Amino acid sequence: MKLNVKSLMLLLSMGVVLSLSGCGGGSSTSAVTEEPKLGDQTILADGSIEYVDYTGGTRIAPPSAAAAEYHTGVDFNHTLFDSADKKCQNCHNELYDTWKSSMHGQSWNDPIFQSKFQDFLRTHLAKIGQHPNSDGNLATTDDGILYQQKDIIDGDSVGTKNMFSSAAQTCIKCHAPGAYYAGDVKVTVTDIGSAIDLNNTELKALKALHEPAVQDPNGEIAVIAANPQRDRVYKATFQIGHEANREGINCAFCHSIETPRLMKENGMDNGLYTLAKDMRVGPHGPIKHDADVDGPLIYNDDATNAHMNKFFRLWGPEKYHDNTSDNAHTPKDNFDVTDPSKTADGRYTMASKDINGTDGKVHFTGGPFYGPYGVTGISNENETDETNRTAQVNPHYDMNGNNHFGESGKGLCLSCHQRSAGAAVPGGEEGASHFMELCSTQMAVTTGDDVASNDTLSSPKCQKCHMERIEGTVLHQWARPDKLWTLADNPNLTAHFDPEDPENHGDENPVAAAWLNSHAFLGASKTFKDTDRKASATAKIKSGFEATVNESVEGNTLTVTTALTNKTAHMFPGAHPMRRVLTRLVVTSDQGLVPVSTSTGNSSFDYIENDVQPLAGKVLHSSALTPVPVANNGSENLEFPGKVADLNGSNVSGQKFDGTPYTIEGVDATVSFDTQSTDNSGVTTGTVTNAAIVEDSNNTTFTRIYGHETGKRYDSNGKPSKTTTDTFIVRPGFDSWMVEKDNRLSPNETETYTLTYDITDKTNVKVEYRVYYMQKGANGKFIVDPATGFLDQAKSDAKKLLVTEVYKYPELP
Repeated sequence: MKLNVKSLMLLLSMGVVLSLSGCGGGSSTSAVTEEPKLGDQTILADGSIEYVDYTGGTRIAPPSAAAAEYHTGVDFNHTLFDSADKKCQNCHNELYDTWKSSMHGQSWNDPIFQSKFQDFLRTHLAKIGQHPNSDGNLATTDDGILYQQKDIIDGDSVGTKNMFSSAAQTCIKCHAPGAYYAGDVKVTVTDIGSAIDLNNTELKALKALHEPAVQDPNGEIAVIAANPQRDRVYKATFQIGHEANREGINCAFCHSIETPRLMKENGMDNGLYTLAKDMRVGPHGPIKHDADVDGPLIYNDDATNAHMNKFFRLWGPEKYHDNTSDNAHTPKDNFDVTDPSKTADGRYTMASKDINGTDGKVHFTGGPFYGPYGVTGISNENETDETNRTAQVNPHYDMNGNNHFGESGKGLCLSCHQRSAGAAVPGGEEGASHFMELCSTQMAVTTGDDVASNDTLSSPKCQKCHMERIEGTVLHQWARPDKLWTLADNPNLTAHFDPEDPENHGDENPVAAAWLNSHAFLGASKTFKDTDRKASATAKIKSGFEATVNESVEGNTLTVTTALTNKTAHMFPGAHPMRRVLTRLVVTSDQGLVPVSTSTGNSSFDYIENDVQPLAGKVLHSSALTPVPVANNGSENLEFPGKVADLNGSNVSGQKFDGTPYTIEGVDATVSFDTQSTDNSGVTTGTVTNAAIVEDSNNTTFTRIYGHETGKRYDSNGKPSKTTTDTFIVRPGFDSWMVEKDNRLSPNETETYTLTYDITDKTNVKVEYRVYYMQKGANGKFIVDPATGFLDQAKSDAKKLLVTEVYKYPELP
């Protein structure tokens, strides 16, 4: 039965903040079924609104925006932020849809992240009780402190602090930041038995008993690991309680970021960051920056600077509360005074949030929200809400000159996408004493005179390519996608969202001009269930490079020239050390494979343009910037850890993944679980296949592999080693302490290879070339079809290796 929504709200005596018009004439006795129209509503028994959206499908919204909010609170099962699912989408249908299946929307649930997060927990379970000194002294030393976990169910306490419980929250600082900020996390550690001399069968039995066959990120995650310091097997559980905090990086969280820290010299913090706590190597290693002695971290345009390297070791939001006290007064300025009062250091300051019940007052989630056109969300949706949101707005936020959603938007992205690891690079290695560089985006986009916050021809802000303008409706009335807000409906409507466009913003008024910034954040990830989203990711990868092949014959010599150009404004493949790009050239004839005779390589740098790729089914708006130009501003002079020298025209060889098996210490899933066992001291060992990129002596194909290799060295006994002559083995970022090499393409870089082949007495000579994007390429798994010499796509897909062919020459079979 359809009802007038206004009448229903009055009937229920609910405070209607968002005025909704009726969409039907009450109950109908007509037998004629009408086609559903955009905005048609049906009121359900619980008062929820079922309505027709722009796709012709239906959604269900709470009765009002007020009903979609939560009481603010901290600790497990509480939140400080609105839900995108319950609230934001019902005024932003199209924008929400681009976000929901994005990697921001899936940052907590993504299966690859979840597998690595669970391995991170296992790795840290095995560290409990570690101490640099053999006597286990609890006192702080130059070498570090005891890795403690006081609360262990059915087991003995280790120290007096719950350091594992704290370290377990490392990953959610970026992947579920709302949960971290509200303290909405429950972590337990349980002693489940002896770790001594467990064979593989026994380890598998323990795993089957204590770990679910399918982990549920919406419930309790459970992992086990043997701990050699205590000779016990520990089980850890991890859970995020509140539904809004399990949405990953959602709308309310991002738009509540108030001050990205150390973003520019003249920023709101004046380019200074005073640590509230000492900065250590890992949770319990030596102090790298003494908060009381070493002074503030100082902004530097050079992302490899020692202070910036330390700053990048911070992740997620800084906290000015301890999950039990008022959180309403995050600083707006004078950071040099307020910094020491932080309870946790981080990369950015959040908007102020009153906690429900403080001084007996009622408070709900909501704004203020910061965006490219100023501040919104400054009124209360709930009549009983006593929050003064206007007073919480940072007065220094300026749409035109101090706007991290606008002119300084690049810096906002870099707050997460440039990171150092917690591990320090060992002596004797490149970058020794620095924290290991993990994600290197800021290094790549600050060439020449470009800095982290500006938007220039040579370093465009991230949003130009990853939040492109697309046709659509950015804002509409609550559960009424057919009705736009007007000043008559909403006195707080800002000029840039007024469909009448009273200030003549033209194409800069997204409502009047009918566009929105896509929140799909398209990148290279392909772990989506939606086939259109997978296709979009593939198209986005293809837009990030250009490949060409030229072949010519002179006498009995075939010359093949291949070129691969980075068309992104950052490294290719991107920042994550898991990614690899593999190119392969194969020449065949009726007589079989034709071997390479000579091969040379050369690097060059030039102006490029990136053709912006929208989400499948979406259309770029006429005002969208495409292509995005990227001028070269000295990319050839970039410096970053492990940099492999650019090619200079000399001879080069093909490459391959090492592929050598090693038995090493390790409790994570990259160490084959079928080979894991523990020894008489509880140390877990197993087999890994080294995925390091090495030269290939096989000249029947020519392969080049691009990547950012993180890992450790291991001695002949499989123990981690800081001896520079020991074997480097690629490891996940969370279990690495050095970058062995980084041979990715820099911005504006083209690598050109010239190869010759002797085709004497060869008939039907054929040249074939492929480019593959390897989302999980750090595992080194590239399954070859022996009949073609190229990827066996079916077998690769069956093993969920996420290797995608993104270029083929010739295009036709």
